[in-house]
Amino acid sequence: MNILQIHNKYLFDGGEDQVVEEEKKMLLKNGHNVYQILRHNKKEIVTIKDRISTLLNLSYSKKSKDIINKELKKIPKIDVAHVHNIFPLWSYSVFDVLNENKIPIVMTLHNYRLMWPKFNLLDKNLIKYGCFKDSIFKTFFISRLMNRKKVLLNIVKKFITLSKFAKDKFIQTDISAKKITIKQNFLKKKYFNIKKIQDKNFVMYASRLEKLKGINFLLNTLNNYDTQLKIFGDGPLFSKLKKNNLNKNIFFCGHQPTEIIDSELNKSKFLIFPTEYYENMPMTILQAFRSGTLVVASNIGSVKNIIKDGYNGILFNPKDSKSLQNKLNWISKNNDACNKIVLNAFNDFIRNYTDDLNYDLLINIYNEAIKK
Repeated sequence: MNILQIHNKYLFDGGEDQVVEEEKKMLLKNGHNVYQILRHNKKEIVTIKDRISTLLNLSYSKKSKDIINKELKKIPKIDVAHVHNIFPLWSYSVFDVLNENKIPIVMTLHNYRLMWPKFNLLDKNLIKYGCFKDSIFKTFFISRLMNRKKVLLNIVKKFITLSKFAKDKFIQTDISAKKITIKQNFLKKKYFNIKKIQDKNFVMYASRLEKLKGINFLLNTLNNYDTQLKIFGDGPLFSKLKKNNLNKNIFFCGHQPTEIIDSELNKSKFLIFPTEYYENMPMTILQAFRSGTLVVASNIGSVKNIIKDGYNGILFNPKDSKSLQNKLNWISKNNDACNKIVLNAFNDFIRNYTDDLNYDLLINIYNEAIKK
């Protein structure tokens, strides 16, 4: 099968980028041909002129169509196109040009941007769906521009959501439930020497450094925590937080390759995932499951579909310092229970989140799209 991947990379690398690459590796391993057409914010949005042009073409971009038509001339006939992120460079024109070339389309809904138009400017619930630059006003404005050509979504044959929580939300955007299939994220099966939690000496945060990810909440809560906290990731708050850090127990490690994160997770007592909005399916949590690391996460959104509190992870109330501190106190007094939770999480990973299992799901989705 000849598969085309279309994706828009953000300024800061994230889980969506990792998913695209993992799917490519998995498909290649199983004998398929994968062709990528990628665009990068950091390469194309540099000047003020670039920003204005991107804004004006947010819902429909002739440039995007030209890029895809040019690339399609260089590669063999495509059986199916898998579209990932289209914001902000690609726009809905992607679906138009693929349809013109008679290529069936599958789209993974990695984020909740299709939910934005459901909210008015005064509705603070919008923040839970991942606001653009943490601003309700900017999100409202951007969503109105972006979704002017939303009707082109009807061209998509199959949508992929990453959890039941997400599927239920997207059905509210008038996407037919019959078009949506739940296919969770995955990682290649790897085995680590799983150490007991009492033999580890630091804790970790590994995500983008921005307000909605909960980094400010985490630093405020753990300011007097007597265990080392290693913070991995880049983002709009990285420079400011690192510059203002006076706590000798907190270390800002920046963006690191997946292999480094895996290694550090394996040595970490636990991963803290303090998100304040509806994540979809964080790859970092799957990495922790695979690495033999306890996950302590906000009880919000689809995280609740991944983690069962006290079984394969620990959940605390989002933005609630007392709730998080109570959970950390429990962890410190219950090493044996925590080691059991870690083992459950690893077994959960093997049962549900490996590339072998995911391959069959993805190919079935592609075949359904082609038949339609």
